[in-house]
Amino acid sequence: MGPPAAEALPAAPPAAVQPPAAPPQAPGPAPVQAPLPVVPPGAPAQFIPQQRVPFPGPPPQGMPPQYPPPQGYPGQFGAVHVHQQPPQTFPSYAYGWPPQLPPQPRRSFLWPVLIALLVVSMVLALGGAAAATWALRGGGGSETEVVASTWVDMRTGVGVKAIEELLERHTQAVKKKDLNAWMADVEQTDAAFVKRQKQLFDNLVKLPFSDISFDRTRLPARQLAKFLPSQLFDRYHAAVHVEAVTIRHRVEGVDSKTVATPWMPVVALVDGKWRIVGDAAGKDMPLGANGQPWDSAGPVAVLRNERVVAVVSADDVERGRTLLQHADTSIRQVIEVRPAGWDGKVLVTAVQDKRIFDTYFAESQERVAQVAAIAVPYYNQVGDWATSPAYSSTRVVFNPTQLTAQTEELAHDLTHEFAHAAMGPVTTARTPRWVVEGFAEYVAYKKDRVPQAGIRQALGDLVISTLPTDAEFYSEPRNYIASWLANRMIAEKYGQDKLIAFYEAFQNVAEVESAAREVLGIGVSQLEQQWRDYVAKQRG
Repeated sequence: MGPPAAEALPAAPPAAVQPPAAPPQAPGPAPVQAPLPVVPPGAPAQFIPQQRVPFPGPPPQGMPPQYPPPQGYPGQFGAVHVHQQPPQTFPSYAYGWPPQLPPQPRRSFLWPVLIALLVVSMVLALGGAAAATWALRGGGGSETEVVASTWVDMRTGVGVKAIEELLERHTQAVKKKDLNAWMADVEQTDAAFVKRQKQLFDNLVKLPFSDISFDRTRLPARQLAKFLPSQLFDRYHAAVHVEAVTIRHRVEGVDSKTVATPWMPVVALVDGKWRIVGDAAGKDMPLGANGQPWDSAGPVAVLRNERVVAVVSADDVERGRTLLQHADTSIRQVIEVRPAGWDGKVLVTAVQDKRIFDTYFAESQERVAQVAAIAVPYYNQVGDWATSPAYSSTRVVFNPTQLTAQTEELAHDLTHEFAHAAMGPVTTARTPRWVVEGFAEYVAYKKDRVPQAGIRQALGDLVISTLPTDAEFYSEPRNYIASWLANRMIAEKYGQDKLIAFYEAFQNVAEVESAAREVLGIGVSQLEQQWRDYVAKQRG
């Protein structure tokens, strides 16, 4: 967390929320930029402070020429919405070894003994080899695991029950703040892992949960096998696997609905007891895995006011209070535009552990520095593990390298992100990005007087012709300004209520033409002409 008036935090037009409409959406990067010039009261007409978008000459620091969105699932990072196919359904394979042997005729008292020895030999020879192959190749999908040199019965009444009981003990440990109960199910041989588990517990119990539970999510073993670290497989042979766990929770004073986040612990059968022995790893982890505030490698502190709960690093409390003050002002600004239709409260994560922010960019690490903050939508089920999750809430996560911001930049970033949260319940995969991002900028700039010269410089030689498509939106940073002007034009010409109704219309229609005719009474060609005329006037 940086000091409030330190170096400028280039603020990216942040993200928006994405309830599932068809396939849900996923977070994507928002470019880091400085804000458009705003005229302070009493300032001379030619006053132009720091800019937010590219100007003629060298671009502002950190402004990328383009940043195509990464692949992902429901929602949006910062300002980018990325569509993904619906979660794939994997078949369930039976993989109990070996197959049933036909009964042998009983010719003497030796036959039962010989048959038993034969079966044991086959289990040891075939079962061990087959299990190793199965685990390494990610095979199998039933609830009976075959492991090298032993049987691990994962039927509902045996192994599954034991793991569900372990997770219930974890739930009660957090509710009762009982560290010993939590650690009783953690394998103690790896000192580093034990330390991480203690920190995880300490962070969890600091969050003001009104409710929380750790629930096993049944997924095919072959779907999870790729996330098993090889060193854990080597250490525990095949008596180890990854579990899909849904952490269902509500943050007190923030969530009106249950939020589901993923956790993927590695469990192993140690001395006849299932224990947590490590963490899953991989680039294709579900959205939000290892990206929660309690996942911070260091201790956290929780700050709150009436509408915002902020999780910061424990040694960042003073600067966290400054962030909370700005957040309170920003969320009230959003509520003035969108007073109903959402909770009006937000959980903000602003910890120094960069890994928390980076986890949302697993396949595009080079873009992390270009993003100031992200707004991540969450659902009543883990999106990657469900086919039709329902929207619950939006969390805002700050890039720790960008937290040392000038006051006006930090305020703009927070307002933009909170605007995405406010529109989260009505944002769908059909909502055009120029509407999503332009609306957030409209709210963020609503109280600012932006000089004509600043708009002219910000747009530069950008050609205003047709509204940007989703495919091209993020290849041109100035589309944020052009889209902001499109949203502002609608609000000024038709009224702010019509702008919101236009946004909401995409819950039921997929084309701008249909939404424009339904709400504004005009077609898209006329809307674009009005936009071109408006931008030309703003350019002067």
